[in-house]
Amino acid sequence: MTVRPPKRRTVVAGLLALAAAGCTTDSHTGTDGKKPAPKAPAPGRAAVPAGKDGMSGARIMQIVAHPDDDLYFMNPELQQSISDNDRLVSVYVNCGESSGVNKVPGEKTRPKPDVPGYAGARRQGLRQAYALMATGKEQAPWTVEAKALPDGTLVEVDTLKGHSGIQLVFLGVRQHSTGGSGPSNALPVLWSDPATSTSTLASTGSPVTSSHEVTRESLIANLAALLNEHKPTLVRTLDPDPDMQVHDSKNRPHHDQPGYSDHPDHTAAALFAYAALERYKGPGEGRSYSVVSYRGYFNERWPHNLPRQIQRAKADVLNAYGGAPDRCDFVAGCGDYDVGQDRSFGPGWLQRTSQRQPTAGPRVQQAPDGRLTAFGVLGGQAAMWQESAPGSGSWGKPTLLGGDGLLPGLAAVLTKDGRWQLFAQRVAGLGAKAEENLRELVTTEQQAAGGAFRAWTSLGNPEKDPERGRRVGAPVVALAGDGTLHLFARNWSKGVSTRRRGGDGTWTGWRDLGGAEVQEGLTAATDTKGRVHVLAAAHDTVHHWTHEKPGQELALVATGLPAPADPPTVLARPDGSLLLAFREAKTARPQLYRSSTDGGAWTDAKLDLAGRGYGPLTLHPLREGVLLAARNNDGGTSLATLETSGTPRWTSIKGAVVGQAALATDSADRPFLARLAPDATLATSAIPQNSR
Repeated sequence: MTVRPPKRRTVVAGLLALAAAGCTTDSHTGTDGKKPAPKAPAPGRAAVPAGKDGMSGARIMQIVAHPDDDLYFMNPELQQSISDNDRLVSVYVNCGESSGVNKVPGEKTRPKPDVPGYAGARRQGLRQAYALMATGKEQAPWTVEAKALPDGTLVEVDTLKGHSGIQLVFLGVRQHSTGGSGPSNALPVLWSDPATSTSTLASTGSPVTSSHEVTRESLIANLAALLNEHKPTLVRTLDPDPDMQVHDSKNRPHHDQPGYSDHPDHTAAALFAYAALERYKGPGEGRSYSVVSYRGYFNERWPHNLPRQIQRAKADVLNAYGGAPDRCDFVAGCGDYDVGQDRSFGPGWLQRTSQRQPTAGPRVQQAPDGRLTAFGVLGGQAAMWQESAPGSGSWGKPTLLGGDGLLPGLAAVLTKDGRWQLFAQRVAGLGAKAEENLRELVTTEQQAAGGAFRAWTSLGNPEKDPERGRRVGAPVVALAGDGTLHLFARNWSKGVSTRRRGGDGTWTGWRDLGGAEVQEGLTAATDTKGRVHVLAAAHDTVHHWTHEKPGQELALVATGLPAPADPPTVLARPDGSLLLAFREAKTARPQLYRSSTDGGAWTDAKLDLAGRGYGPLTLHPLREGVLLAARNNDGGTSLATLETSGTPRWTSIKGAVVGQAALATDSADRPFLARLAPDATLATSAIPQNSR
């Protein structure tokens, strides 16, 4: 082994250049004392100290394509998990070596390509970023070692010293099919052609010093092995089915794949993750897990949805990842230099965090017997939770209702005779060929009130072409006054498609409602006249479809509303009006609008509430007023009561939320908050009087 001489006096210890696979070293870095210390990135709270007795019950695995995908697209939820002391394993499928040029901003001389070196520098940047999130100091020591997967494949595993629950796993699959040039296609080709293979890249400074062959099957098997080793209760990955995108002078392709709004590696890595999840046995001990997918380059094409405080925190972490040549003593370099110095603001990815199914979360409502009943998705199946008795506030374990491959975003509705009907989006196939990679909408219902559920049946897909069908969104349903059930889903062209089910159980065919592009995350309600309304966030306004009376087709009506940052939520009021809540673009401040009682013009309710957090809001009627729930900066829930004589003010309930929180009222007329927690349990909280 050779020791690289320290560049500065303040280096704690020089990092040994690793010469043999399987050796274990401690990664140390230091600061030069000339630059300001990195900012602690957790707004509003300090990270929870790690320790054997201090870990939470949540185990989280993140599967991404490149080093930095998690920092751009999953944060601030990554930071929230670290602050909550969850066990966290981040898996990087791709080596991310790109062209091998680690460009320093402001320097005139372009460095020579060093493909293994750039890959190694990005790994060091990740260590700096995670250390900052966990300790407030980017120059913290790590244990870096090679570990063998069940098939003998060696991978690099980095563990933050003093925080054993934080690990980074590098699979090291080459980003390019050949060398450091050409299209970024190794992962996409590997997914679509089972007969091909690629290899790993041995990055500079890694204990894994030799490359090995990677096939489609071996990559799926190794990801499944990691899942079954770490037993996560929450899996985060990227978007397997990115939006269609027209590329023109206003929407340049950048690193997009042709015709879609995301990097091809992001899509392939997500598909590999979902294929591996089919082999995941679950956390064990009677527990299940949830899955969340995050949008990638989608973020640059919709309004910013993160408040400035969270944007600043994300940028601080990305600055630590970007580093600088004199920030450490690692042999490969001290980060992805072109990302530092706040340059991460440039592409527009940092300013937004978007889930593929943004309004997914538990659906909670009183059953005919008075018990609160909740539905959600666990381990690809529908799950049902019920109170032990009406108003008890005590919940039993979930009952799994099947579904096989359900995605988040389940919808639930009660029929007039008291039977639950469920609707969901399902992965019907994950084959290599386009015609084998299928999505569909499915449904099930109780045979009788309080009885067993029937087998799941397919409702098809608004798109006949499988490639287009993958872009369809989660179902949203509403019952019209005449008993007709309306089903809505976002389609491939980013519009809204619908089917109707009459009282005789007969479904119409799919119909496109027309109108411009909208975000995923539809919201629907039925007013006091029995009319159905469906609304969605467009690029420049909120689109609204409705009809004059039940039985008619829905049509687009103008709203004159501004463009929201996130999907809106609508609530029908007893006087026939509608309340619409959404976050203001760029600031994330909650906004409230009310329609006239005849469903006409919208007026600004002048909601005076400070911005907190990001993501869709939740509205729920109370005996007096309306309760508003919002995900806050810490990942918990903030609540405020609107439409009363008092001034609304925020109160908060702790506990991280996976997806969107739900509100309901129990048989004793008490409001409850329900959320899916990172440990895959349903967490419920009675809302105290001082929080209303």
